[in-house]
Amino acid sequence: MTCWLSNIMKIILFLFRIIPAILAATLTSTNAGAAVGDLYEADFGSGNVFKVSPGGTVTSFVSGLVNPSGLTFDSKGNLFVADSVFVAGSGSGKIYKVTPDGTKTLFASGLNRPFGLAFDSAGNLFEADSGSGSIFKFTAAGASSTFASGLQTPAGIALDLSGNLLENDFASGTMFKFTPAGVKSTFASGLHSPDGLTIDANGNVFEGDLGSGNVFKFNTAGARSTAASGMSQPNGVAVDHFGNLFISDNATGIIFKVTPDGTRTAFASGFSNPQYLAFQPATDFPLNISTRLKVQTGENVLIGGFIVTGAGPKNVLIRGIGPSLSNFGIANPLQDPTLELHDSNSVIASNDDWQTAANASQIPASLQPADSRESAILITLLPGSYTAIMSGKNGTMGVGLVEVYDLDQAAAATSKLANISTRGFVDTGDNVMIGGFIVGGGNGSARVIVRAIGPSLTQFGVSGALADPTLELHDGNGLTIASNDNWKDTQQVEIEATGIPPSNDLESAIVATLPSGAYTAVVAGKGSATGVGLVEVYDLK
Repeated sequence: MTCWLSNIMKIILFLFRIIPAILAATLTSTNAGAAVGDLYEADFGSGNVFKVSPGGTVTSFVSGLVNPSGLTFDSKGNLFVADSVFVAGSGSGKIYKVTPDGTKTLFASGLNRPFGLAFDSAGNLFEADSGSGSIFKFTAAGASSTFASGLQTPAGIALDLSGNLLENDFASGTMFKFTPAGVKSTFASGLHSPDGLTIDANGNVFEGDLGSGNVFKFNTAGARSTAASGMSQPNGVAVDHFGNLFISDNATGIIFKVTPDGTRTAFASGFSNPQYLAFQPATDFPLNISTRLKVQTGENVLIGGFIVTGAGPKNVLIRGIGPSLSNFGIANPLQDPTLELHDSNSVIASNDDWQTAANASQIPASLQPADSRESAILITLLPGSYTAIMSGKNGTMGVGLVEVYDLDQAAAATSKLANISTRGFVDTGDNVMIGGFIVGGGNGSARVIVRAIGPSLTQFGVSGALADPTLELHDGNGLTIASNDNWKDTQQVEIEATGIPPSNDLESAIVATLPSGAYTAVVAGKGSATGVGLVEVYDLK
């Protein structure tokens, strides 16, 4: 057992030795002023936006505002701030965009006391214009339109998991729900000056009920319970990835923290009329996957799937590595790998020896395969689903490595890899399935779910599926940072909230927020069982 584990650790560390070039390109931080887990507070009375670290340290992030009220982040980690400008009256409200390094620019002006802000999944910004009783919708370019009108002092807004917009109607004591098409219905009534609003990863709605001194929680069915009580004027609310609820108390200038078990403590204090809260989100994403296992024949070749999402084309490099693995002590490497790339309908590219490709010279020097018999496909792909199939030439077998590299590594790229997966035969010892992936391209952290699938593959006609997979997640030093056997044993609620839990209880899954870096998912069969398995990494943003 000790020898087997030692060999696995060597292979894990090997995976990170063969991809240093892309690591160097992607792991440079672009976020000097902010970090994932920081909490931001709109300080209405002082004209600042304050940043509060996870340890409770308060620093000024944005200054020179008049009456900051609403806060939200876009998918790239930029903070948007509603400056209500109450002192100057209607038409003087503004929305500012603040980059992670603190650079402030004007996004919109001429508003009437803007408060709540929220982004939808398409990148549109919604603004609760409390003075005019409207909700305005802004495109990424700043073009505005009226989404809803006739409201009574709209305050906090938030988008639920289905894309519906919830709005706290401060003056009427009602929470309204709007479909993406703008159809309005009542979600909750009988509230007392409902103010701040947030929705957690499980779809639970939290409402700062300023008039009653409570924070109410609504589950996805609309059932109400009290999440916190006995405060003066709770308004801003936010929930972190651990399920802790943060509440800004307008009257006392305190931000409270309420743990999932209901324990309340003062998290930070000394604020001047604090308004809404927002957490710095994770904006990194998986940049590539490299999976190593024993490549067999027939259905047991190595099959790598990935999805390109977004609005624009994506430059990717797919590599099939075999003979050069012997340089790293890997026994029985695949001597002559071949690659095919499929879209949803047909083969769109193939390669045997990488240097024979017409665009071989365009492959970055640091990513050119070390052996002329290895394969590579450099291609620009439109959004869609793709599959890379790696096999041995003339039916040969051996240990191989398939890799998919995202060559557009900036957070500003218009498309990205949202799901990367590999299917193959999971053997024992050194020949378990070992999938490596890199997190980068954004502000220093990504939220992912890693899944190990086996028994449910039989539903898709796969024979010999791995009956009971286990999953370990390792960092770039080879240390185990999480493990799972049956996915319902740990993180069940969190995994179900992603919307993509495994369909079989024997399958494995891990949800994690990961700092930029290299990671490895090791899939094995429980009790040294073997069979066809699938390892997947989904970006949860």
